[in-house]
Amino acid sequence: DLVTIFDEPDSSFACYKAVSLIREGNAEILMKGMVATATLLKAVLDKEKGLRKCETLSHFALFQTSYYHKLLGISDAAMNISPNLSEKVNIIVNAVGIMNNLGVSNPKVAIIAPLEIVNKKIPSTVDAEIITKMNRKNQIGKCIIHGPLALDNAISREAASQKGIISEVAGDADILITPD
Repeated sequence: DLVTIFDEPDSSFACYKAVSLIREGNAEILMKGMVATATLLKAVLDKEKGLRKCETLSHFALFQTSYYHKLLGISDAAMNISPNLSEKVNIIVNAVGIMNNLGVSNPKVAIIAPLEIVNKKIPSTVDAEIITKMNRKNQIGKCIIHGPLALDNAISREAASQKGIISEVAGDADILITPD
């Protein structure tokens, strides 16, 4: 594939140019790089020229490491400090859309919580249970969701097996959804 490099010393103009390239279909991924977050977000959130498609804008990071057997996406570890249930659903939809665009047609989504059982005193476990049920009822599509899962159970088949967790997602997640 051909790569075009634009040398633009003005970070604000560079951000607007990058957003414009994506809107026009001439670029596929927006990366922050060395610009200030506020500068990038100003271009992304611009009401006339920005990229915002839904109510919740979220961060997505994609990792490739020799310690995991496939690419691993994580969302939202940077933008939404304490998302409510509706925002968590939007974060999942955003992350699933990215993985779908990367060729993962039915990504496995692990809803991370401090433990893998529902505890009414821990809101992230309650939200994870609700979101999992929503997925099973096809209210959230194009993915397989399981939660709550502690981090070790989401990325280690052995850890999930030792705790007796039976799940397509446990130990084989494509996406980790953080609680906050």
